[in-house]
Amino acid sequence: MKKLILFSLTIFTFISFSQAQISAGVNLQSSETFVTVGTNPYKQIFGEGRIGTGGDVGVELMGAYNVVQKDDVNFYIGLGLGLDDDRNRDNDNDDDIYIAIPFGLLVTPFNSKNLGLVLEAAPILADDHGDYFRAGFGFKYTFR
Repeated sequence: MKKLILFSLTIFTFISFSQAQISAGVNLQSSETFVTVGTNPYKQIFGEGRIGTGGDVGVELMGAYNVVQKDDVNFYIGLGLGLDDDRNRDNDNDDDIYIAIPFGLLVTPFNSKNLGLVLEAAPILADDHGDYFRAGFGFKYTFR
């Protein structure tokens, strides 16, 4: 619970300092499902906080850079730092810290440019239980 409160305060502080529009979304990844809150993903540099809601409860902070920006699609690459609770593993009371290197596409094929489809993949460099690769898709809404 303390981690969730600290994470929430960090995200709200990050967004208030950025003075940017807010985005919210859901990412269905191969490792877990993330609820996301972040800054405007249509700017050159943006940030995002993620709360894992799958089998493991976790938090992740990610900063990204839009390498390609077009009207209907953005390609980004980023760097993330995460903390995974691992509550489903037996005899493991330690939290796992990991580094993520996400890269993905934000596609806005709809009439409303506020709603986008996210396609993302990321190698995960974990400290305790080994490295892995995750991929998935999601939806993101930007409040303008």
